[in-house]
Amino acid sequence: MSERQQPAKKIMEEFQRFEKAMEELKVLKLMSEDLKSFRRMISVKRFD
Repeated sequence: MSERQQPAKKIMEEFQRFEKAMEELKVLKLMSEDLKSFRRMISVKRFD
């Protein structure tokens, strides 16, 4: 591999890791929103 391709490969690997981390964050955000909704449903049902 030439010296010019090596930094480009590292940059691409970093972008791939960043994209994977962003996907994981999106999933975690959706899960937290679902848990908040479940908590609200439980509190509403308790008072019904």
